[in-house]
Amino acid sequence: MTLAAETDRHGLPVAQMSHSRCDNDTLLMAAAQATMEDILRAAGAQDVITIQRSAHLVGGARMGVDERHGVVDADLRTFAVPNLFITDGSGLPAQGAANPALTIMALAARFADSMIAGQCDGLTYWQASPPKEGIVDDQTTRVHPV
Repeated sequence: MTLAAETDRHGLPVAQMSHSRCDNDTLLMAAAQATMEDILRAAGAQDVITIQRSAHLVGGARMGVDERHGVVDADLRTFAVPNLFITDGSGLPAQGAANPALTIMALAARFADSMIAGQCDGLTYWQASPPKEGIVDDQTTRVHPV
């Protein structure tokens, strides 16, 4: 991902993505697909359909400061639906050069910590009863293994 000479309506350079795949990449993807299909069949799948593509899909629910600039806020809460949090790659505006999995996991972990700590306004954590195993620390509402 680089910045192009082309600019957007605000005069800022737009993102430009370039991508290439070598022969070994193609072979590895075919081997991975065959292995995944074998696993599905071994698990009892009768009809296995594979789409020949690879991607780390992100976007669609862009993070922004308000509903005019995004779908979710910095805490991943949607502006349109109270108490709906989107904790996948949808909040990321674009895919960079690396696999986004660690960023997605970090955002989801931050959300989970906020929820458990009661920092998400309006959320009720453990409305029914706490987990059967572990001790619940009332100050932080975290579960600690016994």
